[in-house]
Amino acid sequence: FIRLYLSSTNRFLLGERTVLVLSGKVAQKSYGAEKRFLCPPPSALLLGCSWWAAAEADPRRPMPSPNRLALHPPTTIISMSGEHSIPTEAYSEWMSMSGHVVGDQASLDDVVIAGRCVGKQLHISEVDEKTKKVEALVRVIAPGFGPPEARHIGTFPSKPIKVISKPSKKRQSIKNL
Repeated sequence: FIRLYLSSTNRFLLGERTVLVLSGKVAQKSYGAEKRFLCPPPSALLLGCSWWAAAEADPRRPMPSPNRLALHPPTTIISMSGEHSIPTEAYSEWMSMSGHVVGDQASLDDVVIAGRCVGKQLHISEVDEKTKKVEALVRVIAPGFGPPEARHIGTFPSKPIKVISKPSKKRQSIKNL
């Protein structure tokens, strides 16, 4: 298998998966109730044909017939390092080899080749004054039934994001006097 993989012209067809984590270089810190959202929002590209899978069946439901089996995407969660908020699932959009956008389920005939996941409404709170850099963390969980820890594929960090602080309006007006 290793020789086949190394000599292949298209490793994605052999199950290779790639995660690209994209983020800005700089982010502004939020203060108090104000939330300064990251712009552009951190996002991830999931490339490869093997991300989608037939989800492990819920033992409380009857098994569907094999010809009605549907494929499901992995769950992606994008959060910020050092933040203690409850992580939420990222907005995801998947594309098939034919160029069509695929919904939450795909038939066995669809070949899904890429996904784009966006972590909207992420911000950096003022938890730690000494924090100069943070990372966007993309957590990928395989589809299925059961505890997410058992289906965890991996957590992928972005490059460091420099945290900047915009001075308050009071401070700005004192400097202008």
